[in-house]
Amino acid sequence: MKATIISIGDELVSGQTVDTNSAWLGRELGRRGITVVAHRTLGDDVEQIAEAIRSAARTTEQVLVSGGLGPTADDVTREGLAAAMGVQLVLDEESLTAIEDLFRRRGWTMAPTNRAQAMIPEGAEAIPNSRGTAPGIAATIGRARIFATPGVPHEMREMFMREIAPRLPEGAGAIVQRVVHTFGLGESTVAGMIGDLMHRDADPTVGTTVAAGIISIRVTARADDKDAARKRTDRVVEELRRRLGHLVIGEDDETLASVVGELLRAAGATLTVAESCTGGLLGQMVTEVPGSSEYFLGGVIAYSDRIKEQLLDVPPEILAEHGAVSEPVAAAMAVGCRKRIGGDYTISITGIAGPGGGSEAKPVGLVYVGLAGAGGVEVHRHVFSGTRAVIRIRSALAGLNYLRLSLLGAPLPDFDR
Repeated sequence: MKATIISIGDELVSGQTVDTNSAWLGRELGRRGITVVAHRTLGDDVEQIAEAIRSAARTTEQVLVSGGLGPTADDVTREGLAAAMGVQLVLDEESLTAIEDLFRRRGWTMAPTNRAQAMIPEGAEAIPNSRGTAPGIAATIGRARIFATPGVPHEMREMFMREIAPRLPEGAGAIVQRVVHTFGLGESTVAGMIGDLMHRDADPTVGTTVAAGIISIRVTARADDKDAARKRTDRVVEELRRRLGHLVIGEDDETLASVVGELLRAAGATLTVAESCTGGLLGQMVTEVPGSSEYFLGGVIAYSDRIKEQLLDVPPEILAEHGAVSEPVAAAMAVGCRKRIGGDYTISITGIAGPGGGSEAKPVGLVYVGLAGAGGVEVHRHVFSGTRAVIRIRSALAGLNYLRLSLLGAPLPDFDR
């Protein structure tokens, strides 16, 4: 059983928006034993969409299309699908009623253009949308089933799980994929530690991807049934954990923030943060985890020296002698925040995120991360590479990772990279 995924939108091909739908759909199809053989990204062009759908229908049994079902003139997926089927668009009265009811419940005035969202190719079926105005579309071309969904990720995912997944056949055999996330060493170093597992003819297959310092290792197994495939992946994941030890921060949908949250919850401990160059990013990561109020008390964004002095009790003489980006200031920020707000642990971050502001002595990317607890405070020095956004993300992740290692009772390495 094979599938093609097509993502539609001028904003995708221009790079203004990142296509996350294709990756998500690929994983979900793989879990059902359906092999994705192609991803295509197209602009809002009726002829291109029609040809892409026709081509996919000739070579694969399942075609999933996301995007282009909105109410504006550039939303032309409906027209493209109708052209691929060789039919006209017709009004689906049930979809129109559902759209009108949604506007009425929300107290909005429905624009005339929203009526276009109730148009579907003749002979197709409208798929209800429980999260938005645009219904999806189910159609058939030859042996292929076509499913078109809105491009808004949360609408697409809800529609897929509720309405589309139950209609998909089980593929021949099963594909099971697990992902192991690591942090603290570079991709080449990690690859050197697991290189013999990454041969192209290996089964399961093992590959790596990198995002802001997190090395994710994908383990994919194919077998006659899910149990057999799962046993193969479990064996490799166990070996990865043995070799990589405390470099492993979590698996699959786990994030460093969610793993740290579970460790804090298990220890009955609380956390505060004192941030300078990250500007609240660390606190944002922590509070993105549901239930974080159980262990996160709050923090201080001390961007200026004055705020560091007034709210974190950083001595002015330390700032004058060492500068805001220094080990003594990172230590004072962590200690001061812990005294002011309380809590068992405090992470502090001060650095130069760039692109300007660096010097030979203190280059762009220089970051000090402090961790204060009952046993005192430790500060770790880093020189991160990358854009301003990447440096900020890596700084926040480094702080979380030091806390993770401390809660695990593991050594606290100081990776200067």
